Amino acid sequence: KVSDCNITDIRSEETDMTLQPQRFLDHLAAHGWTVLRTAPNSTSADAPGDAHGYGAFLAAFTDLHNANQTRWFLSTADHDGTADSAFSWHTLRDISLDAALDDAGRQVVLDFWQQHTPIYMSVAGDYEFLAIERDSGRIVHGIEPEFEDTREVAPSLAALFEDMIAGRATAALLA
Repeated sequence: KVSDCNITDIRSEETDMTLQPQRFLDHLAAHGWTVLRTAPNSTSADAPGDAHGYGAFLAAFTDLHNANQTRWFLSTADHDGTADSAFSWHTLRDISLDAALDDAGRQVVLDFWQQHTPIYMSVAGDYEFLAIERDSGRIVHGIEPEFEDTREVAPSLAALFEDMIAGRATAALLA
């Protein structure tokens, strides 16, 4: 029955979406990252980019950073502005707005950040970030000085996690 197969596929996909963030957190913990997990069955309602699996990831942790605290994945508290952080999620946007030469340049910056949800930041050298493109779910990487001049690093959040776990090119962002 086609309908039974579709239900099984959907259930399998839902299970993968809940297990994969845990596998990724396990991977980071094994590589020296600080991983403060949430209680099982936590939810992150209204998570930015939730349609692309980001809500399930946000629901899995409250704090996620490397040993030096120079690389981190943004938490729900970061996104809602309640995190005790000296470097907020919108800092890179604000840097670009300050550097814009005119109103048209500022609008380009605002348009970019309205279409992208930052998920990861690094100040371990050049400032850089990963973001989810809200419409497509693609993951893009940006680096200073032109944060909005990004390149795609993964077609989805799930693919990003798998690449990082497998030690492919994006894994260098975790080192």
